[in-house]
Amino acid sequence: MPSFDGGHYFFTALLPINNHGIAEHGHFKSSPVHMVRDALEALPTALQTRASETIGIQSPFARSLRTHFVRLFVIDAAYYNGRDTADSILSAIEKTDLLKAQPVDRMNSPYLVFVADFDPAPDGAPEPRSWLEELWTLSPRELSSVFEYCYGFDGKADAAAFASFVMKGEIDTTMPFNDYWTVPPPLPTMPLWPLALPPLAGLLIGAGVGWGTQSIWLGAIIALALAAAGIVYDYTTVMKVGATPFPTAPNSTLRDVLKALYLQQAFARFAAAQQRSNPAQLRAAFAKFVAETQPGDVTGPTQPPGVVRSSFAPEAL
Repeated sequence: MPSFDGGHYFFTALLPINNHGIAEHGHFKSSPVHMVRDALEALPTALQTRASETIGIQSPFARSLRTHFVRLFVIDAAYYNGRDTADSILSAIEKTDLLKAQPVDRMNSPYLVFVADFDPAPDGAPEPRSWLEELWTLSPRELSSVFEYCYGFDGKADAAAFASFVMKGEIDTTMPFNDYWTVPPPLPTMPLWPLALPPLAGLLIGAGVGWGTQSIWLGAIIALALAAAGIVYDYTTVMKVGATPFPTAPNSTLRDVLKALYLQQAFARFAAAQQRSNPAQLRAAFAKFVAETQPGDVTGPTQPPGVVRSSFAPEAL
């Protein structure tokens, strides 16, 4: 499954916006695609800048302790990369009219793009349904304001209906965008001899047939056919192994990452505070530090999701 890699689900969905007519929302009238943009503009971001911290309104996606990353944006049209490249000499010989427009990709409607990176459900529930249902349960009002102008959205949707609606627009994510490995991952190595064996066996079988029938041509045809079949088998095997999901990095769930960020900041404060301590004082202070921060407990104390730094009391640590 291309969308699952490294122990995380990388979700991508393209949902067409119903951009026919004029949409009314309260006292406002506008096109549906502008209504979607207005909803995205009003959607709070995470508290990861000084300005957003001052505002203090947290992103609704921070309510999920499985969500690493979410991005929502609108695509109006396919990007135009210019004319297809061609050899200028051949174009001159063929008298190509460079002023004549080439076919251009067009979209039948604007699309809302929904991109996310999240942890699969611990209980093994099917994804992305489990995660989408959780999002709707945590933020139905905010999600409804963004998705309500998309084709097929039911304004009275429940969690299951919302998940089914979004999953209709899902496409495979073939390039994951996180990496929590700090050491080389334990990737298996394929030995070469099992790959060399099928084509070699085909050649030998073909040679044996030619030798037994005294027909060089028959043996050559059989040898080449069996060798080609062996190469196809090798290709299929390599592609199957290559499609295996990347192994999960240790301690790479969102809860683990938040705990690590909290401990990193807490230990920096601890180290700065203990610069003049003697060994006995340091041992006692470190024991207190471990008791207060509980490094083995990812549920707390920890850094809240959606913030750039942890909060500590002035006298803490």
